[in-house]
Amino acid sequence: MIFKRQKPRLTPITKTDVVKRLLDLAVVKVGNSDKAVLVFFDLKCPFCARLFKETEEILVDMAKRGLVTFAMCDYVVHKEAEPLHRKLRCLSEEERLKLISDVYSGKRVDAGECPEGNLRECEKAAEEVGVYGTPTILFYNFAKGRGYIHFGYMPPSDVLDAISSL
Repeated sequence: MIFKRQKPRLTPITKTDVVKRLLDLAVVKVGNSDKAVLVFFDLKCPFCARLFKETEEILVDMAKRGLVTFAMCDYVVHKEAEPLHRKLRCLSEEERLKLISDVYSGKRVDAGECPEGNLRECEKAAEEVGVYGTPTILFYNFAKGRGYIHFGYMPPSDVLDAISSL
């Protein structure tokens, strides 16, 4: 029996104001394009780690070239991840991707003591577009006022296909 891999399920969304607010709340934001790729993540989520390891370099490169805005917004599912998510807000923007990379690579990271910041605001806004778990990827084209949301892990080739469909 041969199993055919299913195409990712992309749910259409048209909530431009909410997506703009999410980009403002995102703990990581690289680039400034009409096309956005926003990842909702939890630092203790194994599929978030896999998605990050496989796509972060590609998405940061695309963002630096002006092709997309790449952003990451907290959506804490695992309670033990909260201190690490708070720590992200105590770091400079340049240091945040490194901390995420270190955590997802299994390195020991001291969370320290940091104020909560807008951790819960990001989660509340995420729920306005239907986010209910991690990882979730939101693809949005501001010029067209529409986009797609995908729940769960996506291989890099599918992420690139979804971006090209914007």
